[in-house]
Amino acid sequence: MKGSNAKQNKALNLRLALSQIVALGPISRVEIARNTNLTKQTITNMVETLLEHDLVSEVGIKKAEGAGKPSKMLCFNEKAAYSIAIRIMENELFVGMFKLNGDCINSLTTLFSPDELVSKATYLVNTLVNIENIDSSKVLAVGLAIQDSNNFALDAHKVAKETQVALAESLNLPVALESTASACAAYQMLFGEAQTLQSFVYVHIGNRVESSVVYNRDILLGQNGLTGALGDIFVTPETDNDTGELGRLNDFSSLNSLKAALNIDNQKHDDFLANLTADNKLLESWVNRAEEPMRIAIHTIESIFNSQTIILGGDINEWLLDTLIKQLRPYIPSIAQYGERQVIRLIKTPEVSQITQKGIATLPLYAALGFENHHILYCPTALQATPLQALIYALDA
Repeated sequence: MKGSNAKQNKALNLRLALSQIVALGPISRVEIARNTNLTKQTITNMVETLLEHDLVSEVGIKKAEGAGKPSKMLCFNEKAAYSIAIRIMENELFVGMFKLNGDCINSLTTLFSPDELVSKATYLVNTLVNIENIDSSKVLAVGLAIQDSNNFALDAHKVAKETQVALAESLNLPVALESTASACAAYQMLFGEAQTLQSFVYVHIGNRVESSVVYNRDILLGQNGLTGALGDIFVTPETDNDTGELGRLNDFSSLNSLKAALNIDNQKHDDFLANLTADNKLLESWVNRAEEPMRIAIHTIESIFNSQTIILGGDINEWLLDTLIKQLRPYIPSIAQYGERQVIRLIKTPEVSQITQKGIATLPLYAALGFENHHILYCPTALQATPLQALIYALDA
């Protein structure tokens, strides 16, 4: 993305400079100016504002090539504020306190019934703030992702938006809402495997298989803001005896299909993960059944988007993800194998068991780095914005 030297675009340029520092730091002012087509003076002004709010810090000197002056290097200060991650998985609630880069400080989980969701989430947030002795004015915003396997996608999205508003009003904090896959994709762009990529598809193996398509470093949206229902694609010609429908990816490669294979129901997620080990012989049959539908899904993604790579993660552990990826090779030939490649066709998410929480925790920062991302943010009506919130979200303080 390129900036503009016009005065009215100061807010755009500020976010552009910050996004460069977040994704590429340590980086110099000269390098930011070169990458964005902004003047060095414009970048200097933007950086001074960011330094005043402690969002970036100067970390050292880089010797210039030739006879030029050495450059002070800039890094994102992940300790400038805190973000809160709230994840709702069926009847399980996760709340965590994080640094802005997705590093977890502390977290709490509990079970809930629908009528007590907002009150329990508010209680857990306040408990974490008190436990960690955090100045509440240092909490930037909340990231939110909701996994709903029971409702049709559009209905689930509507409920999620209503929950976003209710939580924002109860907590009196901005709340950024995204799908689980898109939250993970945002983290990958900011701090993970996709920091230098322009296009990729993130595939998330959850109760349903979700995806997030990133093009030109923007997460693409579909009609009604919905996209990424990868688990609904047909992957086998066999039909269901009850419905007569063709087999979908969700029927073979989702966590719901895995839980059915393991005969698990209503188990806490941490307990579920503990069962995913080499000692569990039922896992082998599930992987053998899941591999070909997942290979077809990868081929479909490559054939349609031909992105730089596919990043695979999910609500599973390292061992099971490694086992599944080994079974996926060799990949089905596709357009992705032709021409020059700088990135391998499939990337495994590191620290897969933590990626979802990290992704949700970085949504408040992701929402701030471009006005095109502001649609995921809801600000409560009674919010008295802190100076940092006012700057980063272009609000009235």
